[in-house]
Amino acid sequence: MRNVFTKKVNLFIITLILTVIAQSLSVPLIFGTSISIAPIIYLASIRIFGIRFSLLLVVSFSFVTYFLHISNTLIFLSIVEVLLIGGLYTKKGKDIFTWSFAYSLVIFLIYFLTLLFFIDSAVLANSITNFLVLQLIIALMFSALIADILCDYAPFIPKFKGWFQKRLRLHFGQIISHILIFSAVFPLLIVILVTSRGLENNMYQEFQNQYDQLEDRLQIKINEMDSAEIQNYELDSELEKAKIKSRLDNYIGFSDKRVYILDQNNDVWLDTKNQSIEDRNLHHIETGYVRDTPYAGYIWLSNNQQTLIDWYQGYYIGETSFLNKRTFLTIPMDNFVEEIILELIDYLIFVLAVVGVSLFFGIIVNRILSKSFIQLTQITSDLPEKMERQESFHWKETNIEEFSRLRENIKKVANQLQSMFVDAKKRNELLTARTNQLIDSEAKLYRLAHYDTLTELPNRYSFHIDLKEILNEKSLKERFAIVFIDLDKFKQVNDTLGHSGGDLLLKVFSKRLIQFEKDYPVCFYRLAGDEFVAIVTLAEEKDVQLLIDHMMEVVNQPLVINRKEMTLTASIGISFYPDNGKTIDDLLHYADSRMYEQKRVRHNQHD
Repeated sequence: MRNVFTKKVNLFIITLILTVIAQSLSVPLIFGTSISIAPIIYLASIRIFGIRFSLLLVVSFSFVTYFLHISNTLIFLSIVEVLLIGGLYTKKGKDIFTWSFAYSLVIFLIYFLTLLFFIDSAVLANSITNFLVLQLIIALMFSALIADILCDYAPFIPKFKGWFQKRLRLHFGQIISHILIFSAVFPLLIVILVTSRGLENNMYQEFQNQYDQLEDRLQIKINEMDSAEIQNYELDSELEKAKIKSRLDNYIGFSDKRVYILDQNNDVWLDTKNQSIEDRNLHHIETGYVRDTPYAGYIWLSNNQQTLIDWYQGYYIGETSFLNKRTFLTIPMDNFVEEIILELIDYLIFVLAVVGVSLFFGIIVNRILSKSFIQLTQITSDLPEKMERQESFHWKETNIEEFSRLRENIKKVANQLQSMFVDAKKRNELLTARTNQLIDSEAKLYRLAHYDTLTELPNRYSFHIDLKEILNEKSLKERFAIVFIDLDKFKQVNDTLGHSGGDLLLKVFSKRLIQFEKDYPVCFYRLAGDEFVAIVTLAEEKDVQLLIDHMMEVVNQPLVINRKEMTLTASIGISFYPDNGKTIDDLLHYADSRMYEQKRVRHNQHD
């Protein structure tokens, strides 16, 4: 139990470390925004380990990234994502991507209602918040898609089989949906990343152009100044200051650009915006964060968090010199940032539309293919039984060419199977009839071999087989009796009534014996003519004699043959195993001799 708990703790720690690393390796987009790959891990953990594991993971992840100051703008929003998306997945099933799409629609609706009813409270332009919301939604859905793909296909990799509690089978339509959505969305995200880099580079290029133009204007002014004007400039002449400002005003025009010229004490000597003396300094810039650009100058941000809002409120600062004075060009970045953001919003909306369309067509493709395959499975699952029952083949028409051809091929196979089953049925009926004939013939042969045809009693052959089996099974201490029976004066019956009358007498006598078998432990056999034998499974002589007395009572009952009443008598001879013999011949010979002895005694008494 402790080992299982330790394994779970170790697994949780490893997953948490991987999630934090994934967050630190977020893909940068533009202006401090990035696409995090951490949601892939904690969304996938919902399907792999369950919502409790994922919720504990995301709470721990949020606190760790917060205290480590790892970039995570909406740090605790991931907890809400796991609660809602994980809860829907746990209760409703389906997949993570579907519920992430539903969650995104809810977020978008809440944001829209907020703008509609609380628009006065918006601090920045709507374009900034629009971009952040769209970027968040698309990043979440893409992470959910990747999480679903990993959870669906990773179990097929041998090393990852043990991670998954349930390995669900994939539908073909589901695979097509994944391919469709991923192939539609992933290239667009790459395009957005490349485009954002290009737009940012164009912004830097525009700053460089403005910087170059300022240097050109300043250089032209220097070339136009004579030595007297330069001397007046160095003496901080107001006249020269006015001339320089006029030149700079022509450069700035109606834009938000601003040029500072500092004196030897780094105080503002000239400001193109004519601000008050208190505002004519650049000391507030010293408290911010400076980011280099690929060209001349740098970007000033209010802090080192480098969020989108910081960029929106930032400045481009280019430094040059005008004769012996430091000169700065400052350009507010709000217009540039908003222009780029608006262009990226168009891309994000397009991506969102593509996701929706891909999801719609993915669902349709999934339903069409899954429905066709399910119908195909249902038809072919018991196809032989249906064909054997001669049921008609029915499959709805489809507009998919491959399935239409498959339908026709299966229909041909079904028709061939029906013909084959008809032929097989006829052959089976013929074979069954012949088999039944053979069985009947075998039964008749067996009856002829083991039973007497006249009396329907077992014959001599059966007697020898049965007695041999009894001798093999009986131990030396177990006794049984052999009773030899011979009808008296049977020859006179044949002479008086004919052979047909004698046969009839034997039949009546045998029926009495068969009826007697039902109530006593005895089995009768006909040896030949009027000779019969019985096996009596009794050990005591008195019990055997009592059985014979009952038998003779049955035998001696009067009977009518060809309208003549007569009474049967029989001579009896008894032998006991093992007293009178241990073989068939010995037992039979002893019983036969006793029978003839009894017959002789009766004959002498009659005479």
